[in-house]
Amino acid sequence: MQQGIFIVDENSVNLNLTKEQNIIIERNYLVDWLRFYAENFDIRREKLYIPDECEKYGFAEGNHDIGQMMRFFADMLED
Repeated sequence: MQQGIFIVDENSVNLNLTKEQNIIIERNYLVDWLRFYAENFDIRREKLYIPDECEKYGFAEGNHDIGQMMRFFADMLED
């Protein structure tokens, strides 16, 4: 399994920023992370089975491409 290094800049933990500004910065890091790892060869070819009972959380039952799901979540998190 490939390990990544998560690097934050000095503005990501800045007490002078509002809570909303820090949330935006953290969300942007998450979006970047999701897009970066969605392109990983090993992740792109993996499938995830979502069982029937997960429909109550908004997920359709079946086998899903993990890379596509990560790109979808990144798209949904972006403003």
